Amino acid sequence: MSRYWKYTVILALLCLLIQGATSVSVGNIAITPSTDLVSGQTQVRSTFIINFPSSGGKTFDDGNTLQFSSEMDSPSWTYAIVLDGIENPSKTEIGQNVNINGWLLSYPSKRELSMKVTMEGVAPVVTGSEEKILIAVRELDDRGAKISSTEVVKKKLVINPAQIQVSIGQARSSLSAMRGQIDQLAASGIDVSPLEQKYQDASAAIQSAEATSDYSKAQASLNSANKALSEADVLVRELGIQKAINDVDAEIGQVNALITDFRVNRSMASDARLTPLMLTYDNAANLLSAAKDHLSQKEYDQAVSKAGEARVKADEALNQALDLKKQLDANPFTSVGTMFAGVLAGGIVIIIVVAVIAVIAIVGLILFRRRRKWDELG
Repeated sequence: MSRYWKYTVILALLCLLIQGATSVSVGNIAITPSTDLVSGQTQVRSTFIINFPSSGGKTFDDGNTLQFSSEMDSPSWTYAIVLDGIENPSKTEIGQNVNINGWLLSYPSKRELSMKVTMEGVAPVVTGSEEKILIAVRELDDRGAKISSTEVVKKKLVINPAQIQVSIGQARSSLSAMRGQIDQLAASGIDVSPLEQKYQDASAAIQSAEATSDYSKAQASLNSANKALSEADVLVRELGIQKAINDVDAEIGQVNALITDFRVNRSMASDARLTPLMLTYDNAANLLSAAKDHLSQKEYDQAVSKAGEARVKADEALNQALDLKKQLDANPFTSVGTMFAGVLAGGIVIIIVVAVIAVIAIVGLILFRRRRKWDELG
């Protein structure tokens, strides 16, 4: 195939791709009311304009479909096509999904096409507060599949008034439990001032939710309260883990003080009984260091696990140290003997050699004297 024909085929394919890439543009979206919606009560209205940028020689692919969608109850859609600045008579359709055939919107690219749309409906009934789709505009291909790049979605929070009261009660219960946790941490010597601030923030927000008859404001206050309570929960966990780490740290400090006493004051640095104690102590210290690292990285489960393991080893080391101290206190000379044990163990070879030499010298001296005596008698 010649280069000319190759370019011709490529150009034709590009044209086909471009022709299938027609899309819509949604703008000037207005929603009334701007606040959250009340389940089964709030009348809602939205207006917007759809523009059809020319692409591939057409304003819209005549094989595709334009779809309007909403999760509101009984939504009605009133739309009017504006062609070259002239607005055609409007048309109204009812339903949560309204499809407009592409051939109604397909014009040569030299034409200017847009559409004015108004949606009216009622907030749906919900058991719990949740977001619902207010409007959605999308293009469907010739198989009815959504073309994601064309989709525009707007949502609104729908509030259940009965659920608001339930949520306030739940928030009050969580606040009470938080008070108990704060008091417990404070009693253990932890600085709880950051927690106190979160508690006050949540309490004030709950009071605001209880005081207002505006469901939207009540929900907003509840959201603030739950946010403060959630942040407080994280702080409680962090402080609780830090307390556990501090306790183990203090216990390891006790073991370290006893080891120092054994090695320095009792001169037991070479005592074999310190070896298992030192191994257990080092293990506890390493586990505690790992717990601190996990906490700093907010890996709470791992921090709790390592702190627990460190506590077990710290208990074991402290018991070993206290047992050894008890033995030494019961027999003070035991530790004194160990002072010389190292010296004796380190110089035992020298002592043996000296002893052998001394024995040989004595035997030699005795033999020498006997021989001299025999010579004199001789």
